[in-house]
Amino acid sequence: MKRILSILFSGTLLVSHSQEVDLAKKYSTYINEADLKKNLSIIASDDYLGRETGKQGQKMTAEFLTNYFKKLGCGFAPGMNSYEQHFDVIESTPGGTMSLSNLNLNFKTDFIYYGSKSRIDLDNIPVYSTEQLSKVDDKPCYVVHNLRSMEVRKEVSALKKELPKHVKGIILVSDKYDSLYEYLEHYVTTKTMTLADQKKKEEFPILFVKESSLEALKKKSNGFLIGKGKVMKFSKPVFTLNAVLNTQEERLTSSNVLAYIEGSDPVLSKEVVIITAHYDHIGVDNGLVFNGADDDGTGTVALLELAEAFMEAKKNGEGPKRSILIMPVSGEEKGLLGSDYYSSHPVIPLGNTVADLNIDMIGRNDIAHDKDTNYIYIIGSNMLSDGLHEANERANEKYTRIKLDYKFNSLSDPNQFYYRSDHYNFAKHSIPVIFYFSGVHEDYHQATDDVEKIIFSKVEKVAKLVFFTAWDLSDAAKRITVNH
Repeated sequence: MKRILSILFSGTLLVSHSQEVDLAKKYSTYINEADLKKNLSIIASDDYLGRETGKQGQKMTAEFLTNYFKKLGCGFAPGMNSYEQHFDVIESTPGGTMSLSNLNLNFKTDFIYYGSKSRIDLDNIPVYSTEQLSKVDDKPCYVVHNLRSMEVRKEVSALKKELPKHVKGIILVSDKYDSLYEYLEHYVTTKTMTLADQKKKEEFPILFVKESSLEALKKKSNGFLIGKGKVMKFSKPVFTLNAVLNTQEERLTSSNVLAYIEGSDPVLSKEVVIITAHYDHIGVDNGLVFNGADDDGTGTVALLELAEAFMEAKKNGEGPKRSILIMPVSGEEKGLLGSDYYSSHPVIPLGNTVADLNIDMIGRNDIAHDKDTNYIYIIGSNMLSDGLHEANERANEKYTRIKLDYKFNSLSDPNQFYYRSDHYNFAKHSIPVIFYFSGVHEDYHQATDDVEKIIFSKVEKVAKLVFFTAWDLSDAAKRITVNH
């Protein structure tokens, strides 16, 4: 009799264990192509005006998301009485005034700049050549430099490395200004945003000046030979700079959307796995709507499917032990603003945050993979936690069998993708992260990034990988740890 009972009990345990192991697979079926396409066709339509942060389209999208989460039955995050975490931003319009030694210069016609997102007032700032710096005192100043090539970023980066800390900006003189303007126009004429409550950071403006506009100063340039690249070592400033940059500012309100799915364990539910994607894009430009179907409409609709899958598990009393926070964020296109705001104003303590799984552009193939849809770039998985890396590998091996490409998983990656999406604002607080990304394609940041070009089978498969990884992290007996 004891032997029979023992066999029956062992069989019960095996069945129970089998059911537990298969729960993730069971609920992953709620993630499907049809729903992904239906929802993306809404938020990536012209009606949503490109979802620009702080503008009508973004607010329409936030309303769509909150209604969707409400319909699913998702809860509010602890301490919140709505799905939205609002934050204010300051939008700056490039422009202003500039004079060198009382010679007035006109924005765009004579000068442009980048590296400044907020208003800057410069009054009688001495400007020296790089060769003069060793001869003058260490008071705040700018340097003037003849731009040698069109490789602007490379040249500026090399120059900055040589400058002492009291140099607060650079003036680059170019005889190829018209070509330079065409090359940099997007970067220097686009409106920028900063968080309104963020402590103002010291910025480092790079000003580009048309050489021919300085014709009247050639005889008064105190040794700086404009256009010839050589300087006599005078200690007197080459120019005196007066300028006001970003003269027009506007305060706008945006939001992150937080859908909370409480874990089943009374103790472990205090910990949370966060899944993010940015729902904003770049809006409307010259009458063209930039729908951002892949960037990051695909990540946004994936979050909706993930929320549904986890909520169905919870409703049936079969959800994982830890809590899940599904968080579409805004402001990514303006400098990762929404995730930055959340990480500075966390609803759930950062110490209780197990990991952030971030989805940004998962619906297209890049040129390196051509027609091979069965891949995804994995970035950051082992940067902070080997346990996170192993969980993702384990989930993929067991369920999805996608080719995991680690090409960009490096701090020295020249594209710097590790720093370029919302996961980074968690990583900088030592929270383990994974960035799921299918790479850049020809429609990136173009008005042609539309729904009909999305490979929905790919979006479904990557979303399921994120789901399985999140389930592993949220239902494990032990929390993953940060590498030491």
